[in-house]
Amino acid sequence: TASPMTGRIIAATKRMLDACCNELRDCLWDLRSSSLDRRDTSAALRQAIAPHLGEAEATIDVRIPRGKLSDTLFHTLLNIVRELTVNALRHGKAHHIHIAGGLCGEAIDLSVSDDGTGFDPAKTPGVNEGHFGLQGIRERLDALGGTLTIDSSIGRGTRVSLTIET
Repeated sequence: TASPMTGRIIAATKRMLDACCNELRDCLWDLRSSSLDRRDTSAALRQAIAPHLGEAEATIDVRIPRGKLSDTLFHTLLNIVRELTVNALRHGKAHHIHIAGGLCGEAIDLSVSDDGTGFDPAKTPGVNEGHFGLQGIRERLDALGGTLTIDSSIGRGTRVSLTIET
């Protein structure tokens, strides 16, 4: 029979493999996304998250003119919003996602809120537990000089806000 340690190793390996499959799926999406061709930012965001919504609903109120965003920045924003939406649905069991954003001077302010289960941001699982999403978002934002704020607690949903100076 397998020891308890073997069971934990197998479970951790399975979580890592599942996370790797999800990351590969996301990478393939990155390569083939036609959302970049959209001239309307809200429409592009809707196209990026639509395959993940299932029965959930999303409202999008993003007032950032596409012309203000380089292709690289736009692609990064699409990926971040998609990842936050997937997290809200997969981990938070959200039924509704609200995406809002705009320009504040020369900065982009964007938020993704949900009505899911919420979590304790101080205990966010990371790469060692097979979760790459928030770490990847932080790395993307760091590369752009952006900031990320997570407001969540168990039982009351989550709001993730980001700011990027343009």
